[in-house]
Amino acid sequence: MTGNETVQDTWEGASGAGDVRESPHPGEGVCLSILREAPDGLVLLDAEGRCRYLNPAFTRITGYAREDVPTLSAWFERAHPNPAYRETVQELGQELFSGRRTALVASVVRRDGRVREIELRRVAVDGGCVLFVLRDVTEHALAEENGRQATSELSAVIEAFPDLFLRLNADGTILDFRAGRLAEAPLVSRAHLGRRVQDVLPAGAGEALLGALQEAVRTNRPAAALEFSHMEAGETRYYEVRVVPLYEMHLVAIVREITERKKAEEELRRHREHLEELVAERTAELERLLYYIEMTERKAAEGWLDLSVEQGTLGTNEPEEAMITTDAAGMIVIVSREAERLTGYAGDELAKRPVWSLFSGDDARELLTREVLGQGRTAECTEEAILVRNGGSELAVRIAADPIIDAAGTVIGMVCTLRKL
Repeated sequence: MTGNETVQDTWEGASGAGDVRESPHPGEGVCLSILREAPDGLVLLDAEGRCRYLNPAFTRITGYAREDVPTLSAWFERAHPNPAYRETVQELGQELFSGRRTALVASVVRRDGRVREIELRRVAVDGGCVLFVLRDVTEHALAEENGRQATSELSAVIEAFPDLFLRLNADGTILDFRAGRLAEAPLVSRAHLGRRVQDVLPAGAGEALLGALQEAVRTNRPAAALEFSHMEAGETRYYEVRVVPLYEMHLVAIVREITERKKAEEELRRHREHLEELVAERTAELERLLYYIEMTERKAAEGWLDLSVEQGTLGTNEPEEAMITTDAAGMIVIVSREAERLTGYAGDELAKRPVWSLFSGDDARELLTREVLGQGRTAECTEEAILVRNGGSELAVRIAADPIIDAAGTVIGMVCTLRKL
């Protein structure tokens, strides 16, 4: 008996044998042609679950022919070789066969060994039979799985960022709300769904955001980031908003609180300004120091010249004098050539060294710090000092020092004169 004959017998049994009345419905041949050409697989089962008919699409989808499907249970054993999985599918299949379920999706092993996702739907027909409609939904199931995977990954990304993600339409209406686990911005919440985001934000920020939305829709490119502040519980909070176009006039607004970043930037700005002030003060001090050094050296040279002219000793050999100029901390700033020759050091080697480090003992340091730098008085060592030259040799010298005082009366340095004994 062929499949078509089986269907014919079933239909005749359902309508009554010998019923030859004319019917306005399509003829039997047309119905059988529809069954054969249907794109979905069809299998007709009687009340005991025996297969009475299956169409070519069933064989094309599953690889199984009529003789492979004597009953629904026999086909399940072939299509589901894993016993544990087969038991689960058989239970669902019985629910489908009995009408307690209308649809079922299960993995089916084709006759050639390939695994496909098959959807079965139940249709009750006359004569106590059940028609199962099969459709291969493998590609659809794969697309759904990929979609679920992408959604899961996107959710993980959202969770990892301290941002609010708002899906908006072109006029700013909030369609969806997602928040990262670290997000702290309370100004927008799920309670605002259906409202326009520019109405939720402060007035100035709302207008700027509406402009960003319009720009993103017009250019189909992300708009420039916006920053705005908002007073919350007596404290100013800062936020950043970025608008990115999606699809079909939808956009996403990414809101991040940047209060801590703003505080850090403000702190850095204050430090930079303070540093600039310190540099300016130090520069002014150095300029004053250099000016007074120049004036002091000029006056000293003029006094020496006048004294030499008065005494008639101009041009005679005088004991060599070395001059070392320091700042208010006693650090060497300028060294004369005579001082370089006397100490054996070049000027850049002496720069930033305390002047008293050139002498052995603490007498020179005590005199210079207490009398000259501390009291602003001219001082001279009554006893010889021992100069330790470059290389370790020692030289007896006499030290005299004059303070350098600015117009405000502040000691800003000193000029030390060393004379070889």
